[in-house]
Amino acid sequence: MELFGITWRKRSYLIMKTEILAPVGNEEMLVAAVRTGTDAVYFGASRFNARRNADNFGDEQLKKAIEYCKLNNVKSYLTLNTVIKDSEIYDALELVQSAYRYGIDAIIVQDLGLAELIHSNFPKLALHASTQMSVHSAAALSILKEMGFCRVVPAREMSKSELKLFCKRAKELNIEVEVFVHGALCMCLSGQCYFSAFLGGRSANRGLCAGTCRLPFNAKGGTGYDLSLKDLSLVSNLNELAEMGVCSFKIEGRMKRPEYVASAVTAMRQMVDKGYADAEILRLLEQVFSREGFTSGYYEEKLGRAMFGIRSEQDKMLTNEALAKIHVLYRNERQKIPLKMVLNLKSGNATELFIEADDIKVTVLGDIPQVAVNVPLSRERAAEAISKLGGTCYFADDVTVNIENGLTLPVSALNKMRKEAVSVLNSKKIEVQRESNVLAVKDIAKTNSRSIKGFFARFATLEQLLLCKDVLLELLGYSLPAEFLKKAFEDEKTPISDFMLNAAYAELPRGAASDESTKNLLKSLKKNGIKGVVCSNISGLQLAKEQGFDIMGGFGLNLFNTYSVKAAEKLGVERAVISPEMSFNEICGLGDTENSELFSMCYGRQPLMLTRNCPVRNGVGCGAKKEYCTITDRKKQTFPVICRNGFSEILNCKITDVSDSLGKLKADGGYLYFTIETPEDTLETIKEFLNNKARNGEAYTRGLFKSGVL
Repeated sequence: MELFGITWRKRSYLIMKTEILAPVGNEEMLVAAVRTGTDAVYFGASRFNARRNADNFGDEQLKKAIEYCKLNNVKSYLTLNTVIKDSEIYDALELVQSAYRYGIDAIIVQDLGLAELIHSNFPKLALHASTQMSVHSAAALSILKEMGFCRVVPAREMSKSELKLFCKRAKELNIEVEVFVHGALCMCLSGQCYFSAFLGGRSANRGLCAGTCRLPFNAKGGTGYDLSLKDLSLVSNLNELAEMGVCSFKIEGRMKRPEYVASAVTAMRQMVDKGYADAEILRLLEQVFSREGFTSGYYEEKLGRAMFGIRSEQDKMLTNEALAKIHVLYRNERQKIPLKMVLNLKSGNATELFIEADDIKVTVLGDIPQVAVNVPLSRERAAEAISKLGGTCYFADDVTVNIENGLTLPVSALNKMRKEAVSVLNSKKIEVQRESNVLAVKDIAKTNSRSIKGFFARFATLEQLLLCKDVLLELLGYSLPAEFLKKAFEDEKTPISDFMLNAAYAELPRGAASDESTKNLLKSLKKNGIKGVVCSNISGLQLAKEQGFDIMGGFGLNLFNTYSVKAAEKLGVERAVISPEMSFNEICGLGDTENSELFSMCYGRQPLMLTRNCPVRNGVGCGAKKEYCTITDRKKQTFPVICRNGFSEILNCKITDVSDSLGKLKADGGYLYFTIETPEDTLETIKEFLNNKARNGEAYTRGLFKSGVL
């Protein structure tokens, strides 16, 4: 059956068990979500969440929000899904402690160090891995399980076939899978976007994304908005997702309107309860917010121009008529919790009202009934009085009234007993038996005595590497994309020395959807004598560990504080590239580490986005035969685009270079990140850094080393 462009199928038993998870940015959105039938909500406090520009919840509001959820049998999840500075760690844990004491059901986390600290301090508190952790293949699940995560939100870029494999592995490890089914799509893989930070100092990894991808960017022959994707909608695929093993249907939109939340939850609720959503609801959902319609392109593996869209003037025309229809959806409390009620009126005894819901039992006593002078109280009238539960989340499901003959009691007395009983029941429902912990944060020495001892070079091409082979002995090591390194060591014509082999690290792709192909690549590298790999995502880290490689953590791991570095050490990282969003002062404040060397990028075009939908293809077509393509912004600045392994990287228009400030860089080594440079420029740059020759000019930027990010 097809309705409103969506094909409906008979719903399975599994979809009825799957959670609907709604976004909440303020109290009105919370009410809208709960009253339209969500099973769970996620929201942020005033700090440490990926939507810091939403209203969010202060401490007292947080307590009330959690209590409101408990009353309505709705689970509540707190978002702490940003990277955390060393100076913020204790404050973040205090926030977790408050939420834990109030009865929060789970914490959604990005930062590796914070995750480890939460798990050690609150072992009974559920940990959910945020989509900001950039999990886009099943290999990451073993590490996340080891760290204490019980649920994972995978990348929105995953296809149907990839999600099936992911859910299968998650089931084996007893990890839940939560999938975004409606809402905005970032152009970049979540957790891998540095565009907003490098162009304006507002970090997406810190919850202050400026929405750079919604600005005009032009690929040759494109639309002029070639980084702006339509919103995702998988409303018609809920049944299929449930059958895969998805446990939670997640809606994006903590910065949108309450009407958006109400219409999105209603559409999901109808799909779960009836197997289809009314055409009117779907129209309202598109009208309340869309970007020239919706897309399911990633899920269906139908990438390209059809996935792109912007907010047109027509999209912004939300009529008063539409608003009125949506307001009706959440005007009243949703009476969804069945209440068992027993009323006893017995001569000479106080009237007794017993109620029960969610295995909580309450008994209240009222006035002693009197002998009726005229008409005795009927069972029907008494049942009607105690069943008036409007304005609450309850409905009278099983009502028993026992009245001795000839007795009466004013209806006002019954109303009073009903209200008292419900009040006591509510108090018991929000009661939380959780003790406050004494927070344990291992004191890490902050005497950072590190200094640049040398440089590690990341080459992008074999030609760059070969021209620089004579200076490799002066470096701390080098890396080359794994597929190029494999080819080089297998080609007898390539002049490879023993030193080049010993110093080599194979750089695994930041985006790699197929674990099997990565495994095969690693096996080939191992066979050829390669000992080290650079891993910028958790999946690659796990696969490299399994085969015994020396591991260097790439910048994509977002190691932003001492605790995240320590957590990475426990996962096998011996060398680590710290976050490119850290300032000189923040790097200086990093504490001691036991076994790992820390590297900081001191030269290179910082990758600003990692995307699965190439913006260049939105224009004249794929430039696969070129070394790289470009896009331009509204200021006519040019950003190189490099494609690799089915993903595209958008590089900064300027080169970060701190050759004049290496004395301020409290790291063990400098990271020279070469991309589109010619082999000659690559060699010259290495020599200049080795000879402490400072460079400057309009082509260079100091990146975020001076300012850091908000």
